[in-house]
Amino acid sequence: MRAPGQLRADAQRNRELIIDTAREVFAEQGPGATMDEVARLAGVGAGTLYRHFPDRDSLIHAVLADALERMIALAQKAREEETWAWDALSRFVRGCAGLRLDLLISVAGAQVHRVAGTPEINEGRVRLLEVLDQIVSAAHDEGALRTDVGTGDVMGVVGLLVRGLPTLPAALGDELRERAVRLVLAGMRAHPAPSPPEQPLTAEELTRRFSAERES
Repeated sequence: MRAPGQLRADAQRNRELIIDTAREVFAEQGPGATMDEVARLAGVGAGTLYRHFPDRDSLIHAVLADALERMIALAQKAREEETWAWDALSRFVRGCAGLRLDLLISVAGAQVHRVAGTPEINEGRVRLLEVLDQIVSAAHDEGALRTDVGTGDVMGVVGLLVRGLPTLPAALGDELRERAVRLVLAGMRAHPAPSPPEQPLTAEELTRRFSAERES
């Protein structure tokens, strides 16, 4: 017997499918994405979509809450699977940067600030900070993380990285995000590990790449 308020298994699957599809649609189409397009690509009827999410705001809220859960899962898995805390921290930062939240944030617009104060998001934020704080403390104990970098600093960095550069072509934006991740991690490390020098991305090269990808 289902607990009060618990969805049937098929209804729960539909809800998860809609959220997963909406995340991809928002990431691909940005603010122009419609509820009808989400329903079509999810393979569900409009009635099913609106039973779970009566309006666009409720769907965006669910996708944002799901993104937070994904960040929590990234932190937990990194902490459990990596031997060294620095590797766990690096994995978490890279994983968050790859969540493609930039266009989702642009879709949400002002709702990001409204959602940020809901009980569901507040509870998730507390869980995320608890796990991340354990990783950061362990990285300090290893001597790998600069002592002037705290958990709040890491979250600030992640917040900037996930926003990305949505005005750039996707491939170029992904490359710039990866370069930014490497630079940020090198800056946070107490004793940066030696690595082969990387060619700087000049203004001329960025302009050339931007034009080439726009024309392709």
